[in-house]
Amino acid sequence: MSKKVIESWDKIACPICNGTTFTDLFTKDEEPFVECQQCSLTMINPRPTYASILKGYTKDYSQGYINKKDKKIRRAKRRIRKMKKIIPEGRWLDIGCSAGFILSVAKSANYDTYGIEIDPLGVKYAREALRLDNIFQGTFEEHHFDDNFFDIITLYDVIEHVQDLNKIVKELKRVLSKDGVIEIWTPDIGHWRVPEPLIEWRAISPSKHLYYFNKKTLSMLLNKHGLKIIKKRFSLKPGLQVFVTHK
Repeated sequence: MSKKVIESWDKIACPICNGTTFTDLFTKDEEPFVECQQCSLTMINPRPTYASILKGYTKDYSQGYINKKDKKIRRAKRRIRKMKKIIPEGRWLDIGCSAGFILSVAKSANYDTYGIEIDPLGVKYAREALRLDNIFQGTFEEHHFDDNFFDIITLYDVIEHVQDLNKIVKELKRVLSKDGVIEIWTPDIGHWRVPEPLIEWRAISPSKHLYYFNKKTLSMLLNKHGLKIIKKRFSLKPGLQVFVTHK
């Protein structure tokens, strides 16, 4: 097996508490996993530069998603039925929308849909195969939507990937409507089914999952920017599924 080549690294302070002291946990694929000694956020630090991380995202992921279309549509229908009980109509933004299946079902349920995706294959499929409008390629932070614009914002398995946690949460706060809701799904490092040793957890993903939250650390991040968790769903799998709104 060829040795992993990383040209440069970024070392950062803890994005939640600005702490600079970390406990070394383990190294996987030459990337160091650490825990903040102040707030307990687990993260990769130092990590490869974000430009090199983005090179690792290939069309294979979106193609795999597209290949599971029927399964993804069924799952999307369940999510939209649950959301209908909370916010029955309005503007819905899905960040990291991949091929757009969530938005396709949401559009059929009379939501006004918008999507953001970094992978051009996913964007192309959403626009051409699903005929979705308002699908943007790039990152959420690059697209400057109006204040208080979205009634629903979803981030399904996204927040653990982003470069700048504070920047994205600040922007989420700005574009969320007064009575709007954000739904976030992310691996839950505090879940009782996370294995020991931690390195054996399937969610441990060098250059992909940059941060590993539990409810406490995710709440701390959101609270910094005037947001709060209002509901946490029970999950048998080690994942956080939370609804968030303004404080």
